[in-house]
Amino acid sequence: MKVTLVNPAPMLKAELHDMPDHPHLGLAYLAAVLEKKGVDVRVVDAKLERLDFDSAVERILERKDDLIGFSAYTHDVTPSARLAEKIKRKHSDTLMLLGGVHVTALPEETMEKFPVFDLAAIGEAEVMFGDLVDWFNGKKDLHNVKAIAFREDGRLIVNSEKNVPMDLDAVPFPAWHLFPKADGYHIITARGCPYQCVFCMSPYGRDLTRERSPKNSVKEMEMTIEAYNPKYYKFNDETFGLNRKRALDILDLIVAKGLHKVPKIASMRGNLVDPEILAKMKEAGFNFIDYGVETGDPNILRIIKKGVTLEQTRRAVKITKEAGIGVGTNFILGHPHDTLETMNRTLDYAASLNPDLIAIGIMVPYPGTEVAEYVKRGEGGYKVLSTNWEDYNKQLGNAVELENVSRRQLELLQLKGYTMTYLRNGKYWDFAKFCYSYRRAALAFARNFVKKKYHKPEEQPKTVDGGWSESAIRGRNFWSGTPN
Repeated sequence: MKVTLVNPAPMLKAELHDMPDHPHLGLAYLAAVLEKKGVDVRVVDAKLERLDFDSAVERILERKDDLIGFSAYTHDVTPSARLAEKIKRKHSDTLMLLGGVHVTALPEETMEKFPVFDLAAIGEAEVMFGDLVDWFNGKKDLHNVKAIAFREDGRLIVNSEKNVPMDLDAVPFPAWHLFPKADGYHIITARGCPYQCVFCMSPYGRDLTRERSPKNSVKEMEMTIEAYNPKYYKFNDETFGLNRKRALDILDLIVAKGLHKVPKIASMRGNLVDPEILAKMKEAGFNFIDYGVETGDPNILRIIKKGVTLEQTRRAVKITKEAGIGVGTNFILGHPHDTLETMNRTLDYAASLNPDLIAIGIMVPYPGTEVAEYVKRGEGGYKVLSTNWEDYNKQLGNAVELENVSRRQLELLQLKGYTMTYLRNGKYWDFAKFCYSYRRAALAFARNFVKKKYHKPEEQPKTVDGGWSESAIRGRNFWSGTPN
């Protein structure tokens, strides 16, 4: 069996997300599973390799595959379908599979909208892919494969039953050898998050948190660092430190194995940090922590079910800085029932935290989130601007606005927030470097702002179908704690 896994080329290279300096972690896991099953697998990470659409097509067509699997966020689904259609014209019998959080949330709707896809992976796909190989080899009935959608005699069959790996230590390490060498590498040591944030799909689930052992996690790090000597390592756990004892054990092992010299990044919550764990993280080489703050209004904080107070976040930022670790903060404008007053309160709070990096997104009703249900029900003060999934983007999108705050006002608030956070704190050089790092996105933002048609209230369509990239750190040397 021959399989190619694809991280699709962006239609427009505007954001750092479109040009990552790290390989795709999910595809690396799937490739490792397929290799273990004896599959001839290759990976085309078009974003990492900086391939445009035509170049990606050319790469994929270098050989004939039995199956091509695409991993796609919501705004990547349409580009993935265009790639699949191009390949299908050349190799009509090659199976096309779509995976990722979007099709996991909307399997029927996505498959109906894009008939080019023969199969869909629903949720975590390591176990499903193993079963799929068995089906291809005649060892399993496709109807008995869980977490999959497929077409049969013109009908769409969806089996959404979970098929997740319970023992994460048994999942093979990512197949990084199938990717070009990169500056950074990611690791995930636990899957699942028990918190209930309304804007998050929680792709690994909220009812079950699964953890890798510290020994297994650090062994992967050791092998990756030895083989690729990365410039940084990022922990992709939704909340590192959720299990405090386990986190401390991982940190101790990192130091014991001499892996502390490689700079590291993590995402954490303000209610789960304390001076002890921060000191351990600093010792283990963590030079940057990013916090999902989301809002500076206490009532909005309650509405979005964040589970962290403004005081807890302020304290977390303070003690993180005191530990000598750089701080990133993430905010969203346009929460349910947000107003100009609450959003300006958010911007004032953001500036008062004085982070080293800040990301301010505009709310996107991603499928599978509670916010998407707000939008469908016409609640939360939302007005729909676009049902085009390519517009589902926090920085350059155009999905929704609020009844009392237009899209143009939201974008002006977004720009105001970035500007005042740096300039109010006298960080003029940091602001210049931030602008340089995001210059492509800034140009795209300006073009959209000038050309975009902003709907008047009576023009609204009547139906409807949070973060920064670690690459932004390249503008500042957090690894040593000093500016470049």
